Amino acid sequence: MKAWWAGLAARERLILMVGGAVLALIVFWIAIWEPLVQGRSALRAEVARLSAEAVWMDQVADDVRRRARLAPASTSVPAQGSVLTLIEVSANAAGLRQALSRVQPEGAGARLSFDQVGFDPLMSWLADLESRQGLQVTQLSIDVGEAPGQVAARILLERSQ
Repeated sequence: MKAWWAGLAARERLILMVGGAVLALIVFWIAIWEPLVQGRSALRAEVARLSAEAVWMDQVADDVRRRARLAPASTSVPAQGSVLTLIEVSANAAGLRQALSRVQPEGAGARLSFDQVGFDPLMSWLADLESRQGLQVTQLSIDVGEAPGQVAARILLERSQ
């Protein structure tokens, strides 16, 4: 390499040095400087957005606190929609959908059958349906299951009056 460099004319060495310096500057600009500038711009935009959200949250915080004090703690708004849909969605969310063997509409409610479901999760789910969805258990029949803690249940759920 040294022999090759020494074999070049002075003008060629100057051209190669200037070209190498320009190439190094271009690589520095593309690989280091530009990503830093773009990242900084993105962070500034994010800070501005988050600052605006914080200002808005400060503005509505007092209103939210006031509404929370005025609303009774135990009042829950019954969910609107089909009882069957509420049951299907909430059973799926509670992880009980696999054990739900039958859902049959009955009057303003639904009759459910569970095969081999955990007793505690079932009771928690029924309490949630009553407190959050506005449904109440009007009939309940529970039989001991094969495994400890497992039960078979037949339930009639109706909208609370």
